[in-house]
Amino acid sequence: MSYRIRKLDIRTKKHGLEEFSKIGATLPGQHIMINKIFPMALKVKEMDYRAADILKQEMLARNGDVVTSRDTIMKSGGLTDVIILGTEKSIESLIEKIKIQPFGLKKLSEELSQYLLHLKEANAKKTLSIGSKVFDSKREAPLIMGILNVTPDSFYDGGYYYSKDAACKRAGEIYSQGAHIIDVGGMSTRPGSKPVSVDEELERTIPVIEYISKNYDILISIDTYRSGVAKRALDCGASLINDISGLTFDSSMAGIASASKASIIIMHMQGTPENMQENPAYKDVVDEIYDFLYTQAENAVSEGVKRERIIVDPGIGFGKNLDHNLQILAGLSDFADMGYPVLVGVSRKSFIGNILGGIPVEERLEGSLAAAVVASINGAGILRVHDVRQTVSAIKVAKCIKDLI
Repeated sequence: MSYRIRKLDIRTKKHGLEEFSKIGATLPGQHIMINKIFPMALKVKEMDYRAADILKQEMLARNGDVVTSRDTIMKSGGLTDVIILGTEKSIESLIEKIKIQPFGLKKLSEELSQYLLHLKEANAKKTLSIGSKVFDSKREAPLIMGILNVTPDSFYDGGYYYSKDAACKRAGEIYSQGAHIIDVGGMSTRPGSKPVSVDEELERTIPVIEYISKNYDILISIDTYRSGVAKRALDCGASLINDISGLTFDSSMAGIASASKASIIIMHMQGTPENMQENPAYKDVVDEIYDFLYTQAENAVSEGVKRERIIVDPGIGFGKNLDHNLQILAGLSDFADMGYPVLVGVSRKSFIGNILGGIPVEERLEGSLAAAVVASINGAGILRVHDVRQTVSAIKVAKCIKDLI
């Protein structure tokens, strides 16, 4: 007799439970076993090296491990970052054991317990509210946001929709091609761009927003970092603020969103549009962006913005080089684990041109679609795009496959 053996590429709990069910495992047994097959890697920053040593011994006893620094091994003192490796079950066991341990481990026990609960909630059904519409951001993602730049100088479509008539016509095309949101911007934020006056930004955007609001049943976003512009746009029919500064350029922005019950996109950018690409540098790009977005989202909540109205955006191309952008896309699930929908904007950006040998922006459609599909598979909740029809089609196919995983 010979056995047929096949490695199962189980990537999600849903897939694992389906495989358990196929062989006839009991329902209680399925839910016990599922936590044994998914390893976790939890990074903990700045802990006492003595606590790190205890953690390592405790996880080794649970068939896990803790990655520590050379200084911890040498017992040279101070604080260290660690990475805890184990299954959810083994880490839950660790939490119970270290409740009575010294060197800050009791506090770590409490925070690990809270974090595991947060992860479960983040991966459960969650909603995104924009205006009067509520989306199941697990089932319906990714939403498609069509870009409408009412500017003479945006990097791809600058000048195409600069007049009100051209912008309004394009809004109709974005709507008919299947977008969920239209993002209206009146000031270019391409690398090297300089700001325009508030009056100019209002003159470009408000008539277009009023037209869209009256003629199409579609959500409207205002792409601005100025609270005065945001408020006028919200009064005229917008329900979402897209702030590329992540609430850092205008201290009134979160308050405006809260008072208006608007949703808000908090984006990460290193520097300003004028200087952001001069020499972007990070020690750990995903880690640093995660910390920024988490902090700014919590600040927004403290000012009254509802969690279900917050979206985060790691800011592809805003103060990042090619390697940074690729690391962000590869690590997108880390941002999704924060618990907020993640917006990703890769459409026709320079990193795609660089990968493809320096091709111009007009030839980056295929690369944009490839990056959008990867982003959707890795956890993007919203895709901000120029090419709405093509992206809608590509994502429809990708989603059919992803939903089976």
